[in-house]
Formats: sequence, structure tokens, C-alpha cells
Amino acid sequence: MLSRAELRGAVLALGGVLAIILVITSVTPGLPGELLLQTLRFHLVALGLVLALCMVVLGVRWRALLFLGVLAVAFAHGAFYVWEFGKRREAPLGALQAEMSFLNYNVLSGNRTASAAADYIVSAAPDVALIMETPGVVEYLPEIQKALPYRLGCDRVATCDISLFSKHPIENGQLLEIPPFRRARLVVAPITVDGAKVTVVGIHLSKPYFDEASVQELGYLRYTLSQITGPVVLSGDFNSAIWAAPIAWLGRAQNLVPAPSFPATWPVELGPFGVPIDNVFTRGDARILDISAGEDSHGSNHRYLLARIGIYAPA
Repeated sequence: MLSRAELRGAVLALGGVLAIILVITSVTPGLPGELLLQTLRFHLVALGLVLALCMVVLGVRWRALLFLGVLAVAFAHGAFYVWEFGKRREAPLGALQAEMSFLNYNVLSGNRTASAAADYIVSAAPDVALIMETPGVVEYLPEIQKALPYRLGCDRVATCDISLFSKHPIENGQLLEIPPFRRARLVVAPITVDGAKVTVVGIHLSKPYFDEASVQELGYLRYTLSQITGPVVLSGDFNSAIWAAPIAWLGRAQNLVPAPSFPATWPVELGPFGVPIDNVFTRGDARILDISAGEDSHGSNHRYLLARIGIYAPA
């Protein structure tokens, strides 16, 4: 049994380690795994609050107060990124021209209940479905394509990851390889919905353990977006939350507008208490009207996102 002094020392040591981690997430020196730490920023702050309470109970109140200051700065840093994204929703818009339903779904390449995942995609029948790790439902692609007849990506299963299905014709769509790993994980699909043109861009970023690779991938995405005119819907598995600095930088550079909320998508075991590493953004005369995450992931390790998107006339 630990003595009170030993407990106090352990709590202070954990608090010190957590403070260092939070400083790293705010200063962004480019250390390995930093994107993952930034994505978990608010979860780390919540853990810090528990440690701060333990410090108070164990009689180290001044150090608890100092630790709370570190937590406040870390929270404010992440909250600023969220606020900055949210401010872009206030830009004026013209009259609503069209609405589209949109599904963002990483189905998991090794999905053991692939039929349930495919059945959901077919039954939901959105205007557009962006599917990542498509080999997880590869045997059900013909059924999906009956519901959503226009398809981009995954013509070759051996090199397949991302695919896009649509009820509307895809006009000169592109499947692009992303440096540095040269994986075909970026789709660009111009479509027309009820007379309104919009370009859907889907991406599946690398895991956040390769921070430098993720930054290069986001740089290529930024370049790709810069070549597109008109309303844009950007969606995918970013493997990072919007309060990770590189995602915030991309949003600032490309004037990306977020959804009204940020439903958690991973890990599915935590449900709404997880982190939103899958996201949908818009740019130009398009806005996400509402968005929700699925309660049942149908065998995937990600919850899917279902959004309703409005396309507007220029203000």
C-alpha cells in the first residue's frame, strides 16, 4: 500500500509528464507522434483535471494551481483552432440551389461483417458515398453500384483503398496518388446536383505516427484544392482532429468551413467520447447543414458520418 507521500509524488510525476506532453502539442516542434498527441489534446486536458483534483486532495494546492494554468493554456490553444474554423461558417451565402446527402465511411479493410456495412451503404443510398479501405466490402461493390451507379476508384482491388460512389454522373473524375508513399488515396469528383455544380474531394491520410508524411500529404492536398474552382466538399479519414495544427493550417490556407458539430468517429468503443478523426468540410458556396455519426459501425473501427450539404448561389 502506497503512503500518502508516495501517492503525492506519483501524482506530481504524472502531472509533470502530462504538462510536458501538452507543451509539446502546443509548441509543435515536429516530434514523432505529435499529430496523435494534438488530436488527443482535449482528452489529455480532461485527464489533467483529474490529476489536478488529486493534487488538491493530497495537499499540494499551489502546484495544482500551476498545473491548472498549463491545462488552461493547452485547452485555449485547441479551442482557438475550433473557433477559427467555426468563424468561417458566418460568411454570407446566396439562395439555396440544391441539397445533397453525403456518406463518409471507412469500412475497415478486414471488416468481418462486411455484408452489414455494404447493406447500410445501399439502404442509406446517399447522393454521394466516400468509402475508404474499400477492400473491406469489395465483394459487395456490384450491389453498392446498383444503388449508386457512378463510381470512381478501386478498379484494381490489389492497389485499392479509396472509392467514391454517386447517384450523379462524375465529370472527368480523378484518382490521384499522394506523395510521399504514392498511394492512390485522393479522389476528385466534379458532379452536378439539381443544376448546381460541386466538386467532391475525398482523402485518406496516413496514420499520424508518420507526422512528416502527413504534412507532405496535406501539402499535396492543399495544392490539389488550389486548382479547383467553385463549391467544394472535402471529406475523408484525416487520422487527425481539426485542432491538430496541420489540419488547422490547411483550413486557414484553403478557407475550409467545418460542420456545425464534430462527431467523434474513433475509436468506436468510446462512441461520442472518442475523437473526430473523420471529417467533412466545404469551401465556397456550400455548407454542411447537419452531420451525425453512426451508432453502429457495422464491423468497422470507425463510425461513419452522414451529412446533409447545401449548395448556394453566390452571395
